[in-house]
Amino acid sequence: MGICIDVLIVDWDHLMAAPSDDQRYAMLHDASLSVDDDEDAWPDRSPAVGPRWLWPSPPAIGWFGKFDFGDVGFSYKDHFAASQHWEAIRAFVAPEVRSAMDRFVDPLFWGGLEYMADQDAEGAAAHVSVALPDAPSDHLLWCPPAAASSLELLWDAVDAELAALREPFEQHASLGFGRVKDFDAFAGLLRGWGDVISQALQRGWGVVGLRC
Repeated sequence: MGICIDVLIVDWDHLMAAPSDDQRYAMLHDASLSVDDDEDAWPDRSPAVGPRWLWPSPPAIGWFGKFDFGDVGFSYKDHFAASQHWEAIRAFVAPEVRSAMDRFVDPLFWGGLEYMADQDAEGAAAHVSVALPDAPSDHLLWCPPAAASSLELLWDAVDAELAALREPFEQHASLGFGRVKDFDAFAGLLRGWGDVISQALQRGWGVVGLRC
């Protein structure tokens, strides 16, 4: 559970031109570190107040961007807590929103939500599915560009109804641990993922999550 997460969007062709998983990992690791401020290095990290994008500075090749979730989301504990809150409230959410949310968060939370697999036969998102390939060793997420368009459709459905989740969250979520202690933190974490997917889709890029 004590894992920090680096999320990058990447030019998939550039990344896959490396001849081995080890070399691709080294590229991603070096890219991630290259845009970090010294004071943000793990484990002595002092996270940003809000989410932000970090991009390579010229003359570096612009083949990646790194998303900093801010004060909620740099640790896997935050994503795990969000998944627990969602499990607690999903029965009180409209079926079409529940379907979209299930299918959006399941692959992005690194396959950790199999117990929440969507069982709804109805809903606008029922025809959208996202199956990601297994991530290479030391990766927490491996999302090729082909999956981004489906994830964007699901996010659009969730984003449009996100405010409607506030009431069931405040009534039914368990808030006993972690930094995701209220609906605003929960929604902010989801919006961060929505931004990641949208930025990747705009560029035709993929998304990776590194264990850091």
